[in-house]
Amino acid sequence: MATAPEYTNEQLNYFRVCHLVTNIIAEGLRAIFKQEWDGRYKTTLGEWKDEPQNGLDFKNSESPRKQRARTGLLATMVNGNRAEWDCTMLFHAILFSDCIGSGLNLRRKSIVEDLRKFRNKYLSSMPHGNLSDTEFQIAIKNVDVSFRALGLSTDQIQAIQNQTSFPTEELKKKRVEDLKQEVEVFEAQLNKDISAFCVLPPKPTHEVADRDLEVAEIIKQLKDLKEANKNRLSYFYISGNPGSGKSQLAGLVSKRVFDQVNEIPHSTSFVMTVNAESPKTLLESGKSQLAGLVSKRVFDQVDEIPHSLSFVMTVNAESPKTFLESYVSFARKLKCPEYVISNTFNSPDLSSDEKISHLKTLMGTKIELYTSWLLVVDNVRSISNIYAHLPESGDEQWARGQLLITTQDIASVPSTSCFICHVSVSKGVELQDARSLLEKLSGISDCETDKVAQVLDYQPLALAIAAIYVKEAKQTNENFGWRNYLQRLEKGQGVATARIFVETNPTYPKSMTEVLEIAVEEEMKSSNAVLKHTLTLLSFCAAQPLSLEIAVNYIRNVEVDMQDEDDIRMKIRRCPLLLFDENESGVYIRVHQVTHDAVSNVVGRNTQQREVIVLKAIVQALFQFVEDYKLNDPNDLNSVVKGTHTVPHLRTLVRTIRQTYSKENVSEVAENDIFHTSTTLYFNKLAETCYKYCTFAEAKEYYELSFRIQVKTLGPEHVDVASTYENLGNVHCNLGELNQAKEFYDRALGIRLKKLASTYGNLGTVHCNLGELSQAKEYHDRALTIRLKILGPDHVDVASTYHNLGIVHRKLGDVKKGKEYHDRALVILSKTPGPELVTRWPTRGFGKRSNASAHSGLVTAKRLKRN
Repeated sequence: MATAPEYTNEQLNYFRVCHLVTNIIAEGLRAIFKQEWDGRYKTTLGEWKDEPQNGLDFKNSESPRKQRARTGLLATMVNGNRAEWDCTMLFHAILFSDCIGSGLNLRRKSIVEDLRKFRNKYLSSMPHGNLSDTEFQIAIKNVDVSFRALGLSTDQIQAIQNQTSFPTEELKKKRVEDLKQEVEVFEAQLNKDISAFCVLPPKPTHEVADRDLEVAEIIKQLKDLKEANKNRLSYFYISGNPGSGKSQLAGLVSKRVFDQVNEIPHSTSFVMTVNAESPKTLLESGKSQLAGLVSKRVFDQVDEIPHSLSFVMTVNAESPKTFLESYVSFARKLKCPEYVISNTFNSPDLSSDEKISHLKTLMGTKIELYTSWLLVVDNVRSISNIYAHLPESGDEQWARGQLLITTQDIASVPSTSCFICHVSVSKGVELQDARSLLEKLSGISDCETDKVAQVLDYQPLALAIAAIYVKEAKQTNENFGWRNYLQRLEKGQGVATARIFVETNPTYPKSMTEVLEIAVEEEMKSSNAVLKHTLTLLSFCAAQPLSLEIAVNYIRNVEVDMQDEDDIRMKIRRCPLLLFDENESGVYIRVHQVTHDAVSNVVGRNTQQREVIVLKAIVQALFQFVEDYKLNDPNDLNSVVKGTHTVPHLRTLVRTIRQTYSKENVSEVAENDIFHTSTTLYFNKLAETCYKYCTFAEAKEYYELSFRIQVKTLGPEHVDVASTYENLGNVHCNLGELNQAKEFYDRALGIRLKKLASTYGNLGTVHCNLGELSQAKEYHDRALTIRLKILGPDHVDVASTYHNLGIVHRKLGDVKKGKEYHDRALVILSKTPGPELVTRWPTRGFGKRSNASAHSGLVTAKRLKRN
């Protein structure tokens, strides 16, 4: 088989000139023809559009002689499509046709004629098909000059002039194959190119607490977790409320882990033989061969120990955008191919989730080359939203490392298992760390430091804010110290103290209060009804531990469809902003003071329209708790402990009720059936609890609430009102307000005596009807004594008693005495106004005739008088 010829540069030059003539010049001539035609015939025969009508018009414009002479050319040209015309046809149309050539501009005609001669020269007069570089450049220049003179583009001519090779399909395939091999070699090298690196969560501009004890404990748990999962990815969750220092703690742990791993040096070994005897002696004994074999085995075993490479990487999971950006940085740290990273990140066809998934797959091939690693997934707001972006526990490529996840989404943290651990840092730092941080940042050390730490609930962010504020304040007032700071907190100026911190720390664009309010607002907008109700309850209570059972009661009161107590308890325990304390008296929930402030602000804005319903449910929940656990029993120690924890919330609640409902509109609430008769029972029980625990001022307020509702719903002389008067008397007595106590006791006694007199009168009537007249007289006398004392001699109830005594004496045979009593009754009744007589006489007068009208009573009295 003959071998394929190789072409010289001269031949390639000729090939390029051929391409120039047959393609580039022809294309230029097509443009010149259209310009000339349109300039002459656009308004008559029409614009040249490469259509058959154009070709027919061109043919018809030719003389019969030329049509006969150019039959072969016109057979193609009559179709009108210039793309089918070769150079011969184009030169004829421009230079020699009747319609164009006869009137062509002489200069243009000369230039086109030069191009025709150029074509004839290089296609007809070069039998060997060779063209030197100089001849090629001259040819190119001639055509370039002509094209410029005709106003045509010379881009293609320049491209031909600068061309250094002849690309073909065969060469293209070979180049692709070569590139593939290069890429494979490059990627093979790249896939094995790794190095250690450490990217930690961003640090604030100020010092942070060392938290050595917590760091050591977490590292120990990480090691235990890794020991139990040598060939499996394990997870470690750090949860806590905003400001608890989750990210800072994760950074401290990660740095310590990275440093410990990289403290282990790579093992470098060697084996060297020193010949101390003659070769002959060693050879004969065979010891040298044995020593050589042992040495070789030792070296091989040591050298098989791989170099320990590790990394620490932080992914900001605050939002999908930050997560994707972190994964891009992660892939670059792993030295993944940059073109793959860039194409993935910039792809308009992929969603953020798809980009993250592609990058995770890409990084997996590099991850497995590391002997150990720690990936910090920081600022996770919703575990469920980012879980799909994390490596899976069963993925072998990711099996050598651990995930350290920081989140406030405690409700979604998986249960602990052999490959999952979880710690909460919501309770803040240790006292020693808190004290050290305050002193380090403020430069002040005094006896108030520990109290400040306690007031701020040992929260790192709150401590830093306080310390920096005190430091700045001391620069303008050298006497300013922690005592002054505590006074400002007591005045509610905590938000103002945070402004300096926010202004000087770009890491924290918002104050702790603002961050917490955002977190609370997100929770209040969520679908977690238990969490929303719990936060609402806490906003109306004190910033003190609250029994879990009160929260359960409250939720059951407001959610008819949520009555499973165990299910409610379980859901409350997974609320991210809550802290839990347990002791022998039960489980208590609480939040930090700054969190409580944020909860109160947010819930207060969201519950204004239903505040009355919320308050009623809280009052009922507290009443149920007091009843269920017998908090008023002084002999039950657990009850006393529960009561001690409950009283602060009773104090806060009654203040809220007092601020919400003035004396003028509590009655209006009663009319709306929100606080009704049953609610007075709740108020009385809560008042009794406050009284038992010596919280007399709040007991008084609860009794007053009960009293106002009782008066509205039961009337001012109801026996329950008398009981409340007596309770108010007890409270005022314990408060040392003896005059007020006496007044309430007198009111209670007045109502009770009225009831007692009524009872005596009823007993007298019953004994009279039974014929036991002596007993009847005795009871009516007792009734008369009381009524004269508390009502006066002219009261209609006194008249009723006189009337009853008159009846008894007549039956005893003492008609004169009977008439005397009836006369007294008649005198009083004669003075009594009509409305009072109507309302008082029928119910107080004749016993069996209690439903008679006042007029009938008066007529009867007059008749008795005549007799």
